[in-house]
Order: sequence, then C-alpha cells, then structure tokens
Amino acid sequence: MLQSITLLGSASGRNAGDAALLAAIMDSIDEACAEKLLYEIPSLNPNFIRENYSNRVRPIGVMPWHASLRLLGVPTLRSLLRTDMSLIFDATLFDRALFNPMFNFLSSYAVLLPIAKKRGKLMGCFTSTIGPVRTPRGRDMLRRVLELMDFITIRDVGDLRAMREAGVTNPNVVLTNDAALLTHACSVQRAQQIRQSLGLNANQEVLALNVNRYFNSWSGGQRNPMTHEEFVNTYVAGLEEGLKEVDAQLLFVSTQHMDETLTREIMEKVNLPQHKALLSNREYGHAEICGVLSGVSLLSAMRLHCLLLASVSAVPVIGINYLPKVRTYMETLEILEYSLDFDDFSAESVAEHLRRGWRDRPKLRALMQERIPRMQEQVRLAPAIVAALHRGESISPIIDKHRAKYPD
Repeated sequence: MLQSITLLGSASGRNAGDAALLAAIMDSIDEACAEKLLYEIPSLNPNFIRENYSNRVRPIGVMPWHASLRLLGVPTLRSLLRTDMSLIFDATLFDRALFNPMFNFLSSYAVLLPIAKKRGKLMGCFTSTIGPVRTPRGRDMLRRVLELMDFITIRDVGDLRAMREAGVTNPNVVLTNDAALLTHACSVQRAQQIRQSLGLNANQEVLALNVNRYFNSWSGGQRNPMTHEEFVNTYVAGLEEGLKEVDAQLLFVSTQHMDETLTREIMEKVNLPQHKALLSNREYGHAEICGVLSGVSLLSAMRLHCLLLASVSAVPVIGINYLPKVRTYMETLEILEYSLDFDDFSAESVAEHLRRGWRDRPKLRALMQERIPRMQEQVRLAPAIVAALHRGESISPIIDKHRAKYPD
C-alpha cells in the first residue's frame, strides 16, 4: 500500500492555478484511496505549502542553501527515494531553457527519476501537459523521462501529438483532462463577501478579464514580437471599443503574482464608465478566486488555469491563446471559434472577440454545462489509477475501461 507521494511541479504559491492543481490532486487521491496519504512537495516557499492545505503535507525546501537548484538537488532526490510514488503534474515537460534548472524541470527529472526508478519506486504523470518540445535534445529527454512512468494521464490531444513526435511508446498513456477541473470553490457566503468587498453590485452582471505578461514568449506565431507598450495600448483600445455598450461591471483577475503589475496598468488605463475591480491571488487563495468567478457572466482569459477555475462552475469562457495549451483547451471544449490567436491580435480583433463572447454567453453557458461534467468525470481516472496501485491491483482494467468509454 502507498503511504507517501512526492509531487513534482511548480509549487511556489505564486500561481493560483498551480495552487489549485495541488489541492485538486491531493483531495482527489485521498478521496479515491479513502485515506489521507502523506504528500512531500518540493517548493521555493515551504510556508505556503504548510499553511494553505488541510492535507497531510511535508514541504521540501529547494533553495540553494538546501543544496538545490529548484528541483535539481539533494532534497528532491531524498524525497523521491523516501516516498512510495512520484507524480509529475502541471506543465513542466517542455524544453525551453532546457539546461537551466532554475526554469526548466525536464532536465532535472531526467537526472533524478532514473535513480528512483532503479530503487523500484512507482511514478506517473498526473493530468500533465506535454510540451512544447521543439529541439532534438528536448524530444530525446522527454522520451526517456516518459518511458520511466508506470502511467501517464494527459490533458488533451495536443499532448498526444507531442508524445508521438518525441517517439514515446509507453503503453499506459491515457487522455483525461486537467485536474484543476476538480477544484473546490470557497463557500457561497465567502464568495459573496469578497464580491461585496470589491464593490461589485449583486444585481448587475460581471465580465471578468485576465491577462498574462508572457504575451510574446510562447505563442509561436508568425507576427513580430510586441513591446509591452504595444500590447497594453492594443488591449486597452480593444476593451474600450468592445465593451463601450456592455452593461456589466469589469473584474480584472490576476492569478499569478508576476501578472498583477500588468493587470493594474491595463485596469488604470481603460477609459470606460463601468465599475472596475481587481481580484488578485496576492490577496485571495485559489478556492476564493474560483468561488468569485463562479458568479461572473463571462471570462476572457489568457492563463489556462484562470479559464479552468471559471470552468469548474460552467462559467462561459473565451480565450486568448498565448500558449498552445490554451488553444487546445478551447478545442477540447469545442469552442475554438471563441479563442483569439496572437497572429490576429489587434484592437479590432480584441473588440470583436469580446463583443461576440458577450453576445453569445447564454449559448456558451449551455455548452459548458453540457461538457464540463463529462470532462470532470474523465479527470477522475488519474486518482483511480493511484488508488488501484495503492491497493496493489493492476491498472490495466481501469485504463481499458476508460479507453472504451472515451476513445482518444
């Protein structure tokens, strides 16, 4: 039986999406196993782990004075060898800055995980994103890491494509969805309290907006990179044109600490009469953000996990694709026409994107209410696999049953 698991991913507390993922993973596994396991979590901010989760957690410090460069170091290796299983989560299997362990985790996995595997440790990918991987070295490293896994559950068809391109032949690969869809929101009363503190009128609709400072780094489009000023001016002009006739309060949502400055700048520059408020993960936890988003009429977002935190409650969403994973999520929802690529990023396209989303929000809500429960059901395969291993059972019957019900 499993007693302990090491969770490998981004766990600094700076990103509400990562924080939600951690909670959803631990809660869903404990529920499936019908007991609380111990989770060791390498983190730059051990206090965040210790203070924000009700699960049995043991934070592992990974700063240089712990003899570690993020995950690459003695503390993580000791954790891998001490626990019964290791799970890779979130979007850490990419090859950008491949040999910089302060930014890239794939190279750290390639060093550490084979050592744990030789000791007979179980390991898997828990609803992970695969890629982007664009270099021969990156593809080779990805292949070697994924062949070590006892199981691989992934979020979308884009992950399958990335694995095939890397030559991964692991037989226990299953398409599920994002574990953040299992996030528990805060209480209705707490969400109402936060809305009141933000000055939001309960009798008027709310349109939520989310941006990401990585508007150039990852999109892989054909257009020339934008400057910070160009992005802000274009987005603000699009908001002012697209929302001038929208009767809704504007809620600006920052789910990553590094995005808040950009979010505040845009919020202050927008010249619109609607009430404006800021919901930031510097002040509120992931469950609180999830709860507040459950009451909005539409969310336009760049960050994937902002989209997911709204999707938990089947809120209508439209996306701006700064990364392939955002586009593939919208594709999975079968609403790709409500996403905007950066190749087509202009004040006019942003305005039309918002107008269309707002006009079609009843249609989008109906689609979300139909599709999100099915996607949440798919996610539950990942904790079910862990529970089977916990009981010492074969995972093949569970995987085969899932594949029969949800063909790739």
